[in-house]
Amino acid sequence: MDGAVRSVWANNFAAESAVFHQVAPRATHVALNIQYPGCVVRGDGRKNYKLTAEERYQVIRANVALLRPLQVGIAIRTDDGRRFAWEFNLRGFDIASPHEARDPKSISYLVGCGVEFIRLRWAGIDGFRLRWLLRDSGLFRARPSWATFTGAYHVAYFVSMMFGETLPADVDTFMGMVRKLFGSLSVYDVKRLAREHDRSCVGSLVDIAKQLAVVLPNEGDWRSKPAERGSMLALLAFETLKQKLGANTEKYRDELCGIQAI
Repeated sequence: MDGAVRSVWANNFAAESAVFHQVAPRATHVALNIQYPGCVVRGDGRKNYKLTAEERYQVIRANVALLRPLQVGIAIRTDDGRRFAWEFNLRGFDIASPHEARDPKSISYLVGCGVEFIRLRWAGIDGFRLRWLLRDSGLFRARPSWATFTGAYHVAYFVSMMFGETLPADVDTFMGMVRKLFGSLSVYDVKRLAREHDRSCVGSLVDIAKQLAVVLPNEGDWRSKPAERGSMLALLAFETLKQKLGANTEKYRDELCGIQAI
């Protein structure tokens, strides 16, 4: 692990892009974490497990259409065993605007985690610049395994950002876009893998990481970087679970918590 906490803004985007271009072509595992201002569409009141995959997807699609992503966390393991993590802070969300959709509880939580909402407005990165960095860097050509935690929203925001368009009308087309973007190895949900490893391995990403004895180095350096911390924890947990599950890991790709009833 290179040890650096890489928080990326407009003023250091070029320098960090150069580092990213060096690391991305050597990626074997990548973990994704996206911070967003909560959810404002709640569905029809039925329990999530009683909804079909299509119904769950429609709730996700509606929220992604209404709320802007705030941060993109990407953690990478390279072919020589090193790990790197970036937190890309996005321009666009205006916390001062009454017209900006948000869940107030989520905003309070994110403020407590260190998200700098005022700074995002004037110092964040334009989404198209991040999209072109990720496309041009060789990350997707490296054909890594991708991971996330409770991944439906993270993947949905990422798909929308990477294709530069709104999400498709139905879940089957969406999953087709997921496979097109991530490739044949596709994406794994740490929450799903943890449950298959041990039925008692449940809870938040932090809870599962503790049960797996996954520890971030220099923990204090990560506390005010929620997307970066989330992506690195997901990466470390994924690597641990992949080792424990072995070949059985492949059974659970593309099973995203939030769309599947997991």
